[in-house]
Amino acid sequence: MPIVDTYEVSDDALNLKNMLDKVLEKVISTFISYNVPLPTRQYWTLGVPVIDCDQLVISFIQMYLGTPGDQANQPQRCDVPRSAVLSVSLARAIPVVGQNGRAPSAEAIQRGAEISAVDSWVLMESINQFDTWEEVGFGMGVIATLEAPVAEGGFQTINMQLTMVIP
Repeated sequence: MPIVDTYEVSDDALNLKNMLDKVLEKVISTFISYNVPLPTRQYWTLGVPVIDCDQLVISFIQMYLGTPGDQANQPQRCDVPRSAVLSVSLARAIPVVGQNGRAPSAEAIQRGAEISAVDSWVLMESINQFDTWEEVGFGMGVIATLEAPVAEGGFQTINMQLTMVIP
């Protein structure tokens, strides 16, 4: 049983939790639509996740008053929409130095990077799902950037930072 059920949390307090559930669901459905396999470990969390296996993680980074791209130096009324900054991270194992101390071949490194290139494209394509929360028309827009930071611990992680209105 989810902890929020244990405490009988009001439905009004679940907007962020519900949004994170939906973002994870929409990213997964986008990968399925492209027939790209995902790691079985899939979840959302708050803050920076630990990368210790192949995984898909939605991380909540921050929330602010206003729509994506609003200037933080301008006062906002309390009844304006709230936006969330999220990180969508997809980590996969890559070839690393073997027990014999030999570096992987250039071909092995490139083969290992191929799925990360696919992941990058599909993640960026998933943003089409995040500005259509309502049945008709578009929402208030999104901001998305994608990066491939330095591989660490035998994993390459693709990170997409996504800023969107919390429905």
